[in-house]
Amino acid sequence: MHDWSFGGGTALMLQIGHRDSHDIDIFISDPQYLPYLNPTIQEYDLDLEPSSYEGDGTRALKIIFDGVGEIDFISCAAVTDAPTENIDVRGRLVAREVPGEILGKKLVFRGSALQPRDMFDIAAAAQVLGEEKIITDLSQFHDAAKTTLEVVQKMDPDFAAAIMERLMPCEGFEQLHKHAHGITRRILESVLERAESLA
Repeated sequence: MHDWSFGGGTALMLQIGHRDSHDIDIFISDPQYLPYLNPTIQEYDLDLEPSSYEGDGTRALKIIFDGVGEIDFISCAAVTDAPTENIDVRGRLVAREVPGEILGKKLVFRGSALQPRDMFDIAAAAQVLGEEKIITDLSQFHDAAKTTLEVVQKMDPDFAAAIMERLMPCEGFEQLHKHAHGITRRILESVLERAESLA
């Protein structure tokens, strides 16, 4: 299996250093790989045995290691034209998703159920990379941005901030939970304005 990428919150953390994240998201192109990744079915001999696993059999497999973290294998296509960059991980080249791809997937696949944690990630990426960069990266996702904005508008900012306050922010991001809801809303509004002006 060669056509896979490392994405999600931990991949974003390694690039912008905004919060602690221990779960691993691996994106694969073909759901037929999923049964071969299940350690129970395949009887893999692992140094650390999984505590449990969850899967829908068609798109995702979650392997849970209590007290350590989770590995999610997710079958879905890239949403941007240049979704990854190669990095070295212990002598192996790994395709790590870039922030635009990670945030684009949040909108496309999770926008209708966006969580406060996702808002924190969007706001943190904007803090590090600049709002203009994030708006440009997300402007190709008009419909997903519209759906996501509706979720953000309906969510109580104080509730979102209270949830985000429980995250483990890194230095420089300790107060971001207070503003992330508003930043995310502003970015999504700008994305829609940009997309509509280009239509």
